Amino acid sequence: MPRRNQPRQPASQASQPSQPSVSSSRQNDALQEFQARRVQRRLDDLERTNPTDIPASSFVPAESSQTPAPGPLQQLPARKKQTANVRRILYNKKSLKDWLDELPAEPVPPYLSAIAPAPSIPPRRICSSCGYFGAYKCSRCAEWSCDRVCMEVHERDGGCGIGR
Repeated sequence: MPRRNQPRQPASQASQPSQPSVSSSRQNDALQEFQARRVQRRLDDLERTNPTDIPASSFVPAESSQTPAPGPLQQLPARKKQTANVRRILYNKKSLKDWLDELPAEPVPPYLSAIAPAPSIPPRRICSSCGYFGAYKCSRCAEWSCDRVCMEVHERDGGCGIGR
């Protein structure tokens, strides 16, 4: 009686025992070659993006290839494999001197380099006597006046530095 969770097999496959065929070994060989090429391509990419070498002291040495003597289970100190992220962090690690060397020699104060944009509208012509919109310009000092009365006040009271 078949179990519920297992898919049913056709009767022809159920009666014949499975035997490895030549095509399956070729598939396994092709799969292994594909995986090896993929690993090699990944290593080449890593080498290309890592132009300088990471110091050898930052890597964990490989385990020796000697086999342990037979006996009770031996607990060897387990070492974690160093991941790509750890290698990247070690590679990009900067000292304080490196950070200070990247700073500009003498920082320019912002108030010296701040520049306001040019105005998009012309300056307003304001009457120098009453503050209304100016229509006439003094020929001596180039200040604006709104009418003849304000122009006379400007000339009389010394608005342009002449008067009295």
